[in-house]
Amino acid sequence: MQADTSPLRLVLIGFAAAIAPACDHVHVGPTLPSPDSYVELEPNDTPSLADFVAITDSATFLTVEGHVQAIGFDVVDHLEFEACEPMELRFFLEAHAPFGDVDVSVYDPIDQVILGTYASGGPTEIGTLLIHEPGRPFQFVIDAFVEDTPWCLMLEGFPAPLGLQPPSGPGDLEGVRRQRGADSALPPIETDAPPVAEN
Repeated sequence: MQADTSPLRLVLIGFAAAIAPACDHVHVGPTLPSPDSYVELEPNDTPSLADFVAITDSATFLTVEGHVQAIGFDVVDHLEFEACEPMELRFFLEAHAPFGDVDVSVYDPIDQVILGTYASGGPTEIGTLLIHEPGRPFQFVIDAFVEDTPWCLMLEGFPAPLGLQPPSGPGDLEGVRRQRGADSALPPIETDAPPVAEN
């Protein structure tokens, strides 16, 4: 059977590709519908002015697009979410400027602490959160390092792993648990962020 290459079909495919979301990250897994798309709202430069985007769950699949400056009035963007259930949340952040370098921290506005920072020195940051406490708000804090850049943040939710095992991803949450002690209570949110170098 030969593929349909009629001009109308090619025009429709071209149009669909032109309006596709800016995130270039490819979803791995079963076919999902297009992600829900949001655009950041200013002002969102402090934890108290965070842009509340959405309530997340294990079926979350969304993107948020925005812009941040390396120097100027908009040097950081706070995006707030709330998990309605224990879950694993994977994120992918991408800068869209030619030499863009975005970094992201995960911030707990209740305890007022940074839970982890992802600063690879490149245009993308990838990580995983394991959320144990339903109803817990958390914020992604995005900043630019080299130049002003538009950015795209993609979030993908998954059910909490059985037995609250650490999520698959680049970090080692199990190692963090071993250091903390097996009998200690789980924190509300865990990240797989690389450890911060101590001086």
